Order: sequence, then C-alpha cells, then structure tokens
Amino acid sequence: MADHVVQCGACRVDVQVVREGDGFAARCPACARTAPRDEAIRVARSSLIDVVMRDLDENLREIVRASPIVGYQPAQRYDWVLKGVGG
Repeated sequence: MADHVVQCGACRVDVQVVREGDGFAARCPACARTAPRDEAIRVARSSLIDVVMRDLDENLREIVRASPIVGYQPAQRYDWVLKGVGG
C-alpha cells in the first residue's frame, strides 16, 4: 500500500491520516468522512480487486471471492478507493 494513496470514494480527494483515540483514522479533508485507517485501506483494496476482476472469467472471480487471504469485501459503492484506480 505504500505505493498507493487512499482517496475518498465520493470526493476523489487524498485522505489525511489523523490520530483518533488510541489509533489512527483516514479523514477526507473535503467532506470530513472518517473511518479507521485499516478499514479504509481494506475497502480501498477491495475497490482495486473489483477493477481487476472485471477482466477475469467467472471461475477466477469465484476463487478471489472465496479466498480469505485476499480479504475481498464487495460493495455497491466504495467509500474509500486507491488514487488513479477504477472509475
């Protein structure tokens, strides 16, 4: 993830990482949406996987969906995405 920047899915603005309680949160500077940092990263990864899966056949898609290692969590709308990916 070090090579990718997480963005707000609605605003497409790079998020800021801020201290929240005992941990860190991702925060959109435009709309102020926040989420735990790890959750934002996990959702952004799932949005990237959705983009990649568009080019896979159905058998490979099922393997990705079933793999706990991948951590794919499909959504109708992604609140957090990777900069420059998808659309």
